[in-house]
Amino acid sequence: MVTLRMVVAAAALILPGMARAATDCADLVPAAGELSQPMHALVPMDLVRLRDIGPVDPTQQYGGLFTVSPDGHQAAFQLRRGDPATNSFCVAMLVVELRPRGKIQVVDRGGDFLRFRFDLRGMADFPSGVADTITPRWSPDGRWIVYRRRDEGAVQLWRARVDGSGSEAITDSADNIDDFRFTADGSAIVYATRPGLREAKVSIDQEGRSGFHYDDRFSPTTSTRPFTPAPVARAAWVIDLQSRRVRAATPNETARLDVTSMQEGQWVEAVGPGGATAMVQVSAKTSYPSRGRLAIRKPGHVISCDAAECADARYPWWTSRKVNFLRYEGWKNSETAIYQWTPGTGGVHRLYRTDDVLIGCVPSGYRIDCLREGARQPRRLERLDPASGKRTIVFDPNPEFTSLTLGRVERLHSTNSFGLPSFADLVLPIGYVRGKNYPLVVVQYSSRGFLRGGTGDDYPIQAFANRGFAVLSIDKPVPVGMKAAPDYVEADRINLKDFADRRSVLEAIETPVRLLIARGIADPQRIGLTGLSDGASSVQFALLHSNLFSAYAISNCCWDTSMPVRVGPGAAKQFATMGYPGTTDESAAAKAFWRQIAISPNARTITAPILAQVPDDEMWGALQSFTVLREQRRPIDLYVFPDEHHVKWQPAHRLAVYARSIDWFDYWLNGAKATNRASEVAHWEALRRECPACFDVSTRLASKR
Repeated sequence: MVTLRMVVAAAALILPGMARAATDCADLVPAAGELSQPMHALVPMDLVRLRDIGPVDPTQQYGGLFTVSPDGHQAAFQLRRGDPATNSFCVAMLVVELRPRGKIQVVDRGGDFLRFRFDLRGMADFPSGVADTITPRWSPDGRWIVYRRRDEGAVQLWRARVDGSGSEAITDSADNIDDFRFTADGSAIVYATRPGLREAKVSIDQEGRSGFHYDDRFSPTTSTRPFTPAPVARAAWVIDLQSRRVRAATPNETARLDVTSMQEGQWVEAVGPGGATAMVQVSAKTSYPSRGRLAIRKPGHVISCDAAECADARYPWWTSRKVNFLRYEGWKNSETAIYQWTPGTGGVHRLYRTDDVLIGCVPSGYRIDCLREGARQPRRLERLDPASGKRTIVFDPNPEFTSLTLGRVERLHSTNSFGLPSFADLVLPIGYVRGKNYPLVVVQYSSRGFLRGGTGDDYPIQAFANRGFAVLSIDKPVPVGMKAAPDYVEADRINLKDFADRRSVLEAIETPVRLLIARGIADPQRIGLTGLSDGASSVQFALLHSNLFSAYAISNCCWDTSMPVRVGPGAAKQFATMGYPGTTDESAAAKAFWRQIAISPNARTITAPILAQVPDDEMWGALQSFTVLREQRRPIDLYVFPDEHHVKWQPAHRLAVYARSIDWFDYWLNGAKATNRASEVAHWEALRRECPACFDVSTRLASKR
């Protein structure tokens, strides 16, 4: 029987670059005991080598990043750390006791970084650089955990004894395993694969012999091969843990794959005293299926909580005869609160509220265990008593972080002309002196939890602060269209009409920037703007419509008139539905549209320097804009990173992007020349000499409409 593991292992022998040098992972688990290190400046390497539990961005995942044992005394999770020197990751599965200074047990080491893949615009299995969720699940007796692990390209199920005495692969599936659950008695596991992906690959390979038919399956900026059309059906299997025999799952067994669990931090109902069930009543039109109005279901009737605080409730759990629940509230829902309701009464009161992000919380009686991160605190596992507010650190992956100098953080609130609230976090430079003007770098577009590198993690906020920059981290307003219409298609049309959403976001960026100029913190002639994805779109819109920014850095590029060509036929149809002009549309309206957002029609008026550091699978999207700007002798510099996607994942690339971004703004905003990149600085100086008018302030201001 040929398995996926065998195929990938054989490919590794003939494909260059698939195997990477081994790294020393001895320090993956932090040493026990107190760390006494002298305070020192945070540099990009400190951020790249942070130990992570789950995806870097806290808005990408809620449940499943850690799970609690059946007896409630232990938690299991995957710990990951990048090593730029070898451009690889150290990965391990840990089991920790849920108490202060509890025992930490490494139960498995090894495996590759497993990245999330998804369906996009009718194309299946789209690649990304975002960490996939690794959810360890406990055997009913609490002696084992089972989890997905990737080795040499194959994703299989592994199990490990929680006492650390051994781990092993338990499947040898021909297809990657996407999800799994224990059967009710724990004797077997139901797991899901998508054989259609493998079968489609064979079919596409065969098609290639006579030429691929160019159709909706293509995304030219991502791949020169067609993608498998989405959706791809899921197949479910059952493996007996004693005999290791595999068979097709029954419908009832397959249904277990959709079961959520409080022990995994993901649930919508909780059974309490007398069989009463606390639940959230979800609106059919909501975009958030885990949120709704709190209610109690008893045999024959439902009791709803009518208090305002019970709206938008989530994750209810019982404490004696009362129901606790979480909800977001405050300015732009930037706070997480825990409330308690006494069913049958109007009695609702708030137990706890924080600006920190709480992730994957699992109730434990009157307390709750959560992954928690704050503006200046990377993610760690804590136990919280909501009633008293007492917090206990259970596991800190990065205890050394306390020895790094960090800029002070201040939150700023604003509302734009569309009536949409937003906020921004100001990070002051190390050694900040009141009354002194500083260069300012703006990072986008979510500012919740640990202020690491913005959405996409390309612009190291505290590393900038340690180099003397003030930093403004923007949490953008909700899209204009989503305020007006819950339907995504109609919302996209509203967003695009008169570029309403782009103008909304630009206002949310400019307002706090102007405030910092007025307060004497930001030097109005030394302000830079950065962004990835929607943030890059905001950068480009600001490039054409704002006079506040003197230099730019983007992680993907660019909106331009060839956009319908490079996104492929299927996506081009969707963009046309939104209101984008076609490639051959030469009407006055189409030309006016592109003048508002595209680089090529505006190349002669663009004067600010632009750094683009893009993944190789998005390079083609940058080439039209780059070529036109260089033809006009405008200052743009482009770097392409191999084997990367929309969000970059390789540690060496992350370090390079971090360091170059800082040196880029140091050069253009401060005139500093990094001694360790002489050839790049020489190129930047050549760009400056090519367009002396680009750096004349009056010329730059006059170029904006």
